[in-house]
Amino acid sequence: MGAAERVNSRRSGSEPDESNSSRGPVAFALGGLGGGNAFGAGFLAAAQERHVRPAVISCTSGMIVWTAHFLAGHDLREKLREQLAEMPKAAESAPFGNQWMLAKGLPGVFRPAMPEYWERWSFLSPFSEPKEWADRLLPAQTWVPTRSPEYFQFVADTLAESETAVMFNAFCPPTGQEFLFLNAAACSRLGVSWHEQTPGTVYMPITAEGVEAALHLYSYGYTRTYFGMHLIDGAYHRQFILNELCDMDPRPSTIWVVRPQNSRWIGEMPDNYFEQRDMETEIGMNSSYAMQVSRIELMNKLVRDGHMKDGSLRPIQLEPFQFVGKRGYFDYFIESEHVFDTAFHRALDQFVARHGWQSARLALAG
Repeated sequence: MGAAERVNSRRSGSEPDESNSSRGPVAFALGGLGGGNAFGAGFLAAAQERHVRPAVISCTSGMIVWTAHFLAGHDLREKLREQLAEMPKAAESAPFGNQWMLAKGLPGVFRPAMPEYWERWSFLSPFSEPKEWADRLLPAQTWVPTRSPEYFQFVADTLAESETAVMFNAFCPPTGQEFLFLNAAACSRLGVSWHEQTPGTVYMPITAEGVEAALHLYSYGYTRTYFGMHLIDGAYHRQFILNELCDMDPRPSTIWVVRPQNSRWIGEMPDNYFEQRDMETEIGMNSSYAMQVSRIELMNKLVRDGHMKDGSLRPIQLEPFQFVGKRGYFDYFIESEHVFDTAFHRALDQFVARHGWQSARLALAG
C-alpha cells in the first residue's frame, strides 16, 4: 500500500471540513516542547473524538510527529503509551529527572553522545588552544538522534500527501532565515511556491530531510547539515506559526493555539541556576508568540473599525489552549499520560463550548 493510500485509509475524522464553523475554516497552531508534546497530543485526541477537522495545521518540533499520527488516524493515547513503555524509569517531576533522561537517553529518539565525547579527546594536543579544550570538555553535542530514516519518511509522506494544509519550520542560524516546509495544500492556500525566498523565509516542500532538520535539537551538535546548511529545530526561533495562518485563502475564522507551557511565570522568582534557566526558556518561547498575537489583534481592530477596504475580511478568533500548571527545567523531557489527559478532557469540553461539536461520544481514559 502506498503512502497516499495509507493516509487516505486512516484519515477518517481528520480530513479538512470547511463546515466545522459557520463563520469559516478552523486552524490548529501546535507548539512543540519536549515532554509538553503530550499536551498537544491530548488536544489532537480530543479533536479526533469530537470529529473536529481543521483545514490548516501549523506545527513545530515534536508536534510535527504528533500531527502525522493525527492525520494518519492513529490512536494517539496508544502511541503515547508505547513511548512511555520504552522510556527510562524515573519518577515524574523527581529532582534531576531531566538529568536522568540526559544520562539514559530517550529510546527511539536520541542517545547520549558518550562515544563521540571520548573520541574527541584522541585528537587533542597538549599545546591546543583554550577553545579546543573547551570544545572537548563541554562539547555542543551531548545527544545523538536515533530516529530511523523510515520514520522520517513516514512523517514526511503523511504530511505531504494530506489534503489538510500543513506547515512546519526549521531555522538557519548562519543566514537568519526560517525554512517553512509546506505541503501542496498549504502552498495553494498561502499563494507561494516551493523554493521561493524572501529575506527572512525560504519555502520548501515537505521531505524526510526537512522533517529531520525541523527536529534537530541544540544538543545534537552541528556536524550534520541539511540541504547543505546548518538547520535547527524551528521552535527555538518561532514556537508557533501564526502569521501565515492569517494569510491563508480562505482565512480561518478560528485558530486554536495549543500551548504546552503557560503564558506567565508561575511561582516565586528564581533563586537558583535551574529556575533561572527555566524562566529564560519560557520567556524565549513566549516572545515570538506575543509578537504574532499583537499582529493578529491589530488586524482584527482594523477590520472592526472599518479601516480594511476589503469587506470580505472578518476578525480571526484566537482560542489559546494552554497548559495550566508548572512543568519546569527538570520536566522538559519527561512525558506523562497525566499531561495528555489534562488536555484531552479540557479540549472535549471546550470544543463543544466553542463550536457545538457533540456528535461523538466522550472517551474515558483507560
